[in-house]
Amino acid sequence: MERPVFQPAGTPVTDIDTPALVVDLATMELNIEVMHSYFRQASAKLRPHVAGHQCPQIAHSQLEAGGTVGGVSVNTVGEAEVFSESGINNIVVASQVVTPAKIRRLCSVAQRSRIGVAVDNSKNVDDLAEAAQAAGVTLEAYLELDVGRESSGVAAGQPALDLARQISKLGGLHLGGLMAIPPAPISPVPGSPGPGSPGPGSKEEGGEKIYPSHVELRREAVRILQPVLDTKSSMDSDGLPVPNVSVGGTWLYDIAGEMPGITEVQAGTYALMDYNSCQLRGEFSQAAKVLAQVISHPVEGTAILDAGHKATGPDLGIPILEGMLGATATRFSAEHGTLELNGEAAAQYNPGDKAWLLPYHLGLCLNQYDYIRAVRDGKLEGFWLMSGRGQFG
Repeated sequence: MERPVFQPAGTPVTDIDTPALVVDLATMELNIEVMHSYFRQASAKLRPHVAGHQCPQIAHSQLEAGGTVGGVSVNTVGEAEVFSESGINNIVVASQVVTPAKIRRLCSVAQRSRIGVAVDNSKNVDDLAEAAQAAGVTLEAYLELDVGRESSGVAAGQPALDLARQISKLGGLHLGGLMAIPPAPISPVPGSPGPGSPGPGSKEEGGEKIYPSHVELRREAVRILQPVLDTKSSMDSDGLPVPNVSVGGTWLYDIAGEMPGITEVQAGTYALMDYNSCQLRGEFSQAAKVLAQVISHPVEGTAILDAGHKATGPDLGIPILEGMLGATATRFSAEHGTLELNGEAAAQYNPGDKAWLLPYHLGLCLNQYDYIRAVRDGKLEGFWLMSGRGQFG
């Protein structure tokens, strides 16, 4: 568990103890407004996916911004418990829950909140129905369809129809809808050193990563999602009405949001954003950054930071150094980061200086911290607890 140095409101951001996860509230609020203003006028609505930031305070801000279904999605039963306890009463667990103990916990949450859960196999459906009936609750089963993630999901078409028909005959379960979470087309190669490394769905020219255009994104999203909508049509024709089609995520929000038949979009990255996602969706800005401190400048051209893998969690790429031309974050150990300094930057970044790191991908970075340092106008506003952190089960 993180044990931060708690500092009073009004502390200048550069005086915050390092390393620290810092969120600029004005940037976060603008990101939320950009996303939610779209869904306030769209036929589909937004279901914020809150498993990334794990912060009920942010989740409530998202729901208060309008344009939502009135609820959120999470990845685990533990996260559902946390966000239900915070007062959110419409939650979809966007992954399968299969062990008896976790199913019982899920049913317990359903005593006080409307709960949906992803399903993709017959035995799990039977187990959920049996437990829900024993607990006297009804769970909403969302059929997750396989859309090419090489992950979970039942095949579109007849296999999905067969599973939906099974659900329709069971007590304790109600068909909540279809769910599909397409892979983002630009996920970088694990271990990539930064923006110069190509990844699936991107191409490389002269060492630079070229991100797909909005036209290319639209083409890819439609290709992936059309089988989901075809499956919905088949179910409707077969007397199995599908109340919702829920898809993710931030990269396709305004594409899926205008496709007839899609009722909700699960998006999560947009509130805080990371470097990789900002290259794809430029209407959002990076609100979450890691504040680090230079602890050594052993030779000209090299500086050492107090933030390593444990502080940045670079699961898909190392952080990007913000600020100075000629200065680059080049490698990280568990405890430390190394800056390469060229040109005018060679004499900069001396011990005691602060440095801002832009997480390349937020997934593991956010999971390193229990508290967000919420900052406005360059001053600390408060420590926001990430209550869902560590709720892996």
